[in-house]
Amino acid sequence: MAGLTGDQVAVYKNDMYKVERERALEIDSQHDKIMKVKKNLKGAGDKTTQLLGPGRLTRHVVENQPINFKSPTQGWTSLVSYDTWSGGLSLSKNAVEDTMKLGNLLKELAKDWVDSGVNAKEQLCARYFNHGGDTSGDYMFNGSFLDETDSSGLLAYDSKPVFNVSGNNRTTKGGGSFYTSVASLTMCPDDFETLYNLQTSTNNRGEENEIKRNTANTILCRPGSDKFKGERIIDTSKGMPGVQLNDKNPFYGIIDKIIDFDFLDSDAGFFVGRRQDDKIEFRERQGQETDFFRDHTNKTYNATVDMRFSIFVKPLAWRAWVRGGGNSVAGGATE
Repeated sequence: MAGLTGDQVAVYKNDMYKVERERALEIDSQHDKIMKVKKNLKGAGDKTTQLLGPGRLTRHVVENQPINFKSPTQGWTSLVSYDTWSGGLSLSKNAVEDTMKLGNLLKELAKDWVDSGVNAKEQLCARYFNHGGDTSGDYMFNGSFLDETDSSGLLAYDSKPVFNVSGNNRTTKGGGSFYTSVASLTMCPDDFETLYNLQTSTNNRGEENEIKRNTANTILCRPGSDKFKGERIIDTSKGMPGVQLNDKNPFYGIIDKIIDFDFLDSDAGFFVGRRQDDKIEFRERQGQETDFFRDHTNKTYNATVDMRFSIFVKPLAWRAWVRGGGNSVAGGATE
């Protein structure tokens, strides 16, 4: 092979695109089942400011009582930066010209990069849960971009971990005080009940501390024993799990899905909450793009892949999930 023509390079590139598309359809990912995915985005990041409305309605006590008008007030501001993820492979001129199976190599590379791209998304999704309780925060919560500075730094928009324990309560604009994590819990009926009640009966408040229904439909845990225990808790119709009684199991059917997520750390705990909540968006700014080209400055042939995605943690995201067990360590990873 005496070097590649421009047409040959284009053919290899198209073959990589084709393999990329085909492989993407084969992978059963979890991040898009846990979080709501939003695509077709623009810019380097995004920003949202919570707008608090008029609050509770006033009952009229006299005829022709005037309506009490209030101006909307600003709540929390949250930001997201669209991070870039990339990889590359450089092949020398001689390696390409001496290799008769270059096409197969590039097809395998494109396939592997799809797997790596999905893994990167899965890992970032899991990072929300693995490091969401770190008291110093984590890089994924820092939404600074361009001239927009995230005032909460490595923590969530209200400068608290999303999974905060009692004693480190978050305060809403209406003065409510809430926590979303309970230490030392394990997957058992009593501890599941503790988390379920925390989610649905304690954290059922909005930003202005008004009652706002807060449902739970999902258990998120590691594969293996935690999943099996979860199934016994919610899928046993007769008898409390682990107890030889013929009474109705009050937990039967109150959760409709258990997601066993391989990317959760062994010490992450387990979670009860609401999958694909609209306050936690997995933002895909740019899908996977592979390329194959020649660098004429050094005669190498290069294959690259890049994509852009991040997680947008919006105000009231803390209502989506509660955590049992897990760590509340200093953390604060910056990369």
